[in-house]
Amino acid sequence: MGQHFPFMVVGAGGAGAAAAYHLARRGLKPLLIEQFRVGHDRGSSFGHSRIFRLAYDEPEYAGLALEALPAWRALEQEVNMPLYTRTGGLDLGPSGTPTLTQTLAALERIGAVAESLTRAELQRRFPQWHVPDDWAAVYAPEAGIVNPTQTVELLCALTNAHGGQVLENTRVDGIDLGKQPSIHTDAGSFTCDRLVVTAGAWTAKLFPELQEWLTPTLAATTFYRPLEPQAFTPQEFPIFITHDEFQAYGFPSFGLPGVKIGVDVSRPVVDADLRPFDVPGDAAQASDEFMRRYLPDAAGSVMPRQTCLITRAPTTDFLMAAHPQCEQVIVASPCSGHGFKFVPLLGEILAAKALGEAHPWDLPRFGFPARFS
Repeated sequence: MGQHFPFMVVGAGGAGAAAAYHLARRGLKPLLIEQFRVGHDRGSSFGHSRIFRLAYDEPEYAGLALEALPAWRALEQEVNMPLYTRTGGLDLGPSGTPTLTQTLAALERIGAVAESLTRAELQRRFPQWHVPDDWAAVYAPEAGIVNPTQTVELLCALTNAHGGQVLENTRVDGIDLGKQPSIHTDAGSFTCDRLVVTAGAWTAKLFPELQEWLTPTLAATTFYRPLEPQAFTPQEFPIFITHDEFQAYGFPSFGLPGVKIGVDVSRPVVDADLRPFDVPGDAAQASDEFMRRYLPDAAGSVMPRQTCLITRAPTTDFLMAAHPQCEQVIVASPCSGHGFKFVPLLGEILAAKALGEAHPWDLPRFGFPARFS
């Protein structure tokens, strides 16, 4: 058997890099294993932009986001550079849509600033939008953008700086559960006292019992060159989520000189190792139609179309819990398409779990489904 480490983390996406960072900050010298290079584009944690928002129709996730904001600020302070760009955020759709109403209620419940806008108020304030007369919106000023590639690379660099190790281009082929879990890789085997597995779309390959629970899907986004670029800067155009047939989400021009949007009309199930990189035709068509209909001044030439992996649970809840057969192994899949905004806080939670400590935001809903107990 190869080297032994007190703490190991498998997977250097957002959650894994944050977990390793928080363990390293405590002087615990974790080993973080990544099957590709750090910051790669084959999984979920890459690119220029992910949404940060407090606007959830679930009060617990709204509260979790509220707690994540100071965690981002603390990380910014350590690296002395901005990681969160405030743009404000819009949730919009037909007036009276239950999820839109619930979003406003959840924001008010956690004491967050939020405004309810009629269609006329939306049009005056954000004239970029061309929506039907029966639409309404919720505006939350604390929403913004975080950068996944930048964040992951920084967290891995900080892990090294605090005495941990990052082992890239090393694929984990199997995990043996036990009081000292063993990890088998294409570079040899390791043992550890505590293991955190944050393997994203590969999690169910390492734990086949989760294949019916964690499903890798393909998500697509498109960048559009605005016809009026100044109207779609982060200062002028908030991030957005629509509560309608498109279930669209999007960003101002950030990282690339184009408005980025995704539509939740096509999420084919894929194998993480065999996934295509081309955008499905129905997703591209729906994205183009959405832009022409609602944001015509941004619907210029198509820039890159991209895909990424989203690992969904049926409830869309996160999974962050000790394996039912081995309390020394923490399995984490905090994704379902909305996890990156919480990354610094998720790292705190996972480090605490690896140490057997309680954390106030380690919610019961993050446990294994009852049938796995």
